[in-house]
Amino acid sequence: MRRLLLLSALLPAPASAGALSDLLMAPTVFADAAAGSEIAYAEERTVPEGGTLESVTGGAVRLEVKAEGDKRALLLVKERDGKAQPVGTFPTAAANPLLLYFLETTVRATAEATGGSPYYIRNRIREALVAADLGAGEGPREVTLTPFAADPNRAKMGAFADLTLRLRFDPARPAGILELSADSAGGEGDYHERMVLIGEEK
Repeated sequence: MRRLLLLSALLPAPASAGALSDLLMAPTVFADAAAGSEIAYAEERTVPEGGTLESVTGGAVRLEVKAEGDKRALLLVKERDGKAQPVGTFPTAAANPLLLYFLETTVRATAEATGGSPYYIRNRIREALVAADLGAGEGPREVTLTPFAADPNRAKMGAFADLTLRLRFDPARPAGILELSADSAGGEGDYHERMVLIGEEK
């Protein structure tokens, strides 16, 4: 539960929000989702040895809209080896829990591999989100974030100094982010996280 509460730390402050964070982390993206609807992502992950995060092959993450009396709630579930494990429950007015899950997983992997403060890492990712714009063009587009490119402590972060996050999305459908990925610089101790949209039921 503690990690779920920390997800909210990635939310941009209203006064400093940017175009990308305004769109993808708006508390309205699932506000009109009907009970019984869900959205699902395939997940794969490779992590350096020594941390508590596990590598994942053939995993999935689902967000289900559940009826709770006359209200609705968002249930985030991850699937491993055919077994479902609840991650947390969120109000429909929350920022996209799937995106928050991806970002917090990246924070955790980075902190464990580098020994850095998760609060510091979380804030750098937050700043990168706030600074990003939506890119140009029609239809789906991709935005790349490099939260430690100009960080004064990047020399202490090894392969994670060049951590790169990619978000592929269609601005017309902000709830259905198409793909999320995070990668360290590569080589020994490589980190890779990828979530790809595989299904949506309304």
